[in-house]
Amino acid sequence: MRQVGLLVLALLAAACTVKEDRSFCPAWCVVYSDGYVAEGCNGNLTCNIATCDERNYEYGRQDYDSFTHKGDLVMEVPRNEEVYVDVFCGLEGMELIGSVLKIPMGYGCDNIYSGHGMVFISGEEGEAGLPLNKDFAMIAMKVNGLQDGEYPFGFRIRGNVDGYELPGGKPHRGEFDYTPKVEKDNVFRAKVPRQLDDSLMMEIFHLDDGEVVTVQELGKIIREMGYDWNARDLRDIGIGVDVSEASFKIVIEAWDVSETVTVLL
Repeated sequence: MRQVGLLVLALLAAACTVKEDRSFCPAWCVVYSDGYVAEGCNGNLTCNIATCDERNYEYGRQDYDSFTHKGDLVMEVPRNEEVYVDVFCGLEGMELIGSVLKIPMGYGCDNIYSGHGMVFISGEEGEAGLPLNKDFAMIAMKVNGLQDGEYPFGFRIRGNVDGYELPGGKPHRGEFDYTPKVEKDNVFRAKVPRQLDDSLMMEIFHLDDGEVVTVQELGKIIREMGYDWNARDLRDIGIGVDVSEASFKIVIEAWDVSETVTVLL
């Protein structure tokens, strides 16, 4: 990749000579890891470049295997402008729509790890050293109290974040609606993006007719447990649901503390 970048730079130099005003010629930005990559990050990287004035420079997207070594990832950028660099790892089903990296309706968040920065390059070349932080949380719901094959309920997670804004990677306000399927041992898993507030809701409904049994303010419960959506790396969340004939007992497990919420039917 570095050899290709240097070759293109040489060709560019032929058209933009030292005798000319080079302030309008593009520069090269070397994007690489600042040394921090959150545990669990794997897969190709996607790099997006943007300036404040989208009319002059559109988003660029390229996929790479790694940016651990300085020089593996080199992007052409405008010179003498603030340039925003966003790097994402773990993209699968999410799509870049305009300026939003969006979660499709009815799907969970991808395993997103991201890094964001800004550079201003006045010469031929500059650099941006970025981390890759865990930008999603896995909510795992374990249901107890029923035998295999008898579970009559489903879970639905709703929220108001549907992806990430570019540039910068802030949570984007939009509808999130995901119904996970039951896995072995009555476990449901839902990956959610970094949140703006405590508005996450969890519905428990009958599978046969879709009737909602109970609605829980999941975001508020998680916040009361001390969970931090602004943490550099988001931690996963475990939820235990005990089902009896008379009630649901919902236990939010937040690593070193726990809380029990009983919902009467």
